Amino acid sequence: MTFPTRHPHHRAVLAAALAAVLVALAPGAQARNVRLMEPVPDAERPSRVHDILGNLALRFGGDSARDATIARRDVVVKGVGTTKINDVGDDDKVRPADHELCARAFEDAITKLAFAARGARGTGIVGVISNYEGTVFDDPTHYECHVGALKAAVTLRAQIATGPLAPSQAPTAAAPVPLPATQPPVISPPPPTPDAPQPPAATFQPLPPVPAPAPN
Repeated sequence: MTFPTRHPHHRAVLAAALAAVLVALAPGAQARNVRLMEPVPDAERPSRVHDILGNLALRFGGDSARDATIARRDVVVKGVGTTKINDVGDDDKVRPADHELCARAFEDAITKLAFAARGARGTGIVGVISNYEGTVFDDPTHYECHVGALKAAVTLRAQIATGPLAPSQAPTAAAPVPLPATQPPVISPPPPTPDAPQPPAATFQPLPPVPAPAPN
C-alpha cells in the first residue's frame, strides 16, 4: 500500500500560513509599553554622558533655563535604545534590562542635543524636560522613558543657551542646628532630719596669755 506524497504546492501553502501566524503574533509582542521614571545621570562625574557633553553644561528642569541667554528654543529630540550592542552589530546575547535600554535611549537623546548645541555655538543645554508624544514631564532629577519588547524611547525638549551659565543649584544638606549648652545639675545638700542630733554650735576660746620671761 502506498501513500500519496505531499505536493510541493501544499508545503508552500503551509509555510505561508505559518508566516501569517507569526506576523499576527508580532504586534502583540511589540505592544509592550512600560513607562519608567529614570534618574538623570550625574553629568559631572566620569561617564559616557560626560564624554558626550564635553564642555557643555546640562541642566534638567524647566526652571534651569531662567535668566539664561537662549540661542535656540524648544529643541525636541527622540533617543532610541535598542538591543544592539552599541547600536550596531549583533544583538546582545541576553536582552538588557529595561533600565539599561533606557540608559541607551537617554544617551542617544543627549547626543542629539549636544550636536544641536554645538551647531548653535551654545555653551549649555538648559531647561531639559521630558516630552513623550507631547506630554510634558518636568523634573530636575528624573526623565521619562518608555520601554517596549526590543527598544526604549526617550523624548526630551531643551533650550540651547549661550554665554556663561550660573553654577548648578544643587540642593545641599542643611547645617546642623547646635544644641543648647547644658549646665551640670546643681546638687543641693539634703535637708536636715528633725530627729537627728544637731552639731554643737561653734565656740571661741581665747588662747592663754604667754608668761613674761624671768629677769636675769
